[in-house]
Amino acid sequence: MPALRPAALSRRAFTLIEVLVVISIIALLIAILLPALGPARDAARRAACSVNMRSCGQAIELYKNQWKEVFPLARYMPQPWLSGSKYPALNVAMADQLDRESPAYRCPGDRIIWKVTFKDDSVTPPVDKISGMSYTYVTALAGETIENAFTSKYLKMTPSNTPLLYDFDNGTYETQDKQQIQTPFFHRTRNVLFADGHASRYDSEGHVE
Repeated sequence: MPALRPAALSRRAFTLIEVLVVISIIALLIAILLPALGPARDAARRAACSVNMRSCGQAIELYKNQWKEVFPLARYMPQPWLSGSKYPALNVAMADQLDRESPAYRCPGDRIIWKVTFKDDSVTPPVDKISGMSYTYVTALAGETIENAFTSKYLKMTPSNTPLLYDFDNGTYETQDKQQIQTPFFHRTRNVLFADGHASRYDSEGHVE
């Protein structure tokens, strides 16, 4: 009489049809989920970017408290970008309020702008530094109180809809040594820090969401 096989060895294996069905189900689930991953990643980047912008906004408020509510005197693009202004970059102007190379100045979606290097000849010997910023500063506010700024006096804008910083993206920018660098959008919609300290985004028609 033949010996009985253990139960574990007598289990039936998967058939080819069953394996193909499982693979088909997994492929279907992946196809359903993949389109949602892009918007989800973008939403996560925008959320982190908004947090960084609000940190910059808090530093600006500290600066204003020190300088009688005047916004920082700074150029709209940091070095090495061609700006045409004698003022320092925002991250330099606010070095006492926020470290010049703070992660708060970097948008998580920016893989180009913040790390472009330049020769800082304001020190001896000159040293290589990174741009350190992903954001453009709205210089209509530079050196002004919110009440005296062009946006308030002539455009009748309030602090809640007056842009202060926005994503430095989707364009071709020229450096001081004549390099031209193309950048994509950091997000599907642009993030903006407003003069009242809140960060939001614009929809496709330019309305604040």
